[in-house]
Amino acid sequence: MEKFREVLNLHLKHRNALGYCLVLGWILIAIVIIVPLIFTSINRCRSPVSYMQLKFWEIYLQQEQQIFKSQATEHATQLAKENVKCFFERSHPQERNTPSIKDWQKISSLYAFNPKEQYYSTLHKYVNKTQESQSSTSSEEGATVPVLGFVDSSDMNSTTDL
Repeated sequence: MEKFREVLNLHLKHRNALGYCLVLGWILIAIVIIVPLIFTSINRCRSPVSYMQLKFWEIYLQQEQQIFKSQATEHATQLAKENVKCFFERSHPQERNTPSIKDWQKISSLYAFNPKEQYYSTLHKYVNKTQESQSSTSSEEGATVPVLGFVDSSDMNSTTDL
């Protein structure tokens, strides 16, 4: 009879421990679900971007990525065709306007939203900053706007030589 009570007490202790583990597991699952939900809600409430602007931003990024992929595929295909053609015909390739490594790095960097500048992506920011710098360079008196750096030489001082 003593042995039976010991086994029963041991079984009850094990059962209680199992119950506590289950409760702690469910509490952990609830915390893992609720904390990110609260964090996301607080961030959305404090965001300087409105809901509609955020939806526009998502659509813009999706469209930009689709168009970029399409244009990049087209450009890469043309460049590959030209290179293969030049290889077999032993000719020189045509000039292609391909972005520089610096340009690729600028559009590949991580984008951080700035409420003072309304850009929707690094590509959007790069294009606008490039246009601003070109317009400020071209508006200077007597300045030559360099379009292709390797073409400009010391004897090309004005646009009349073009």
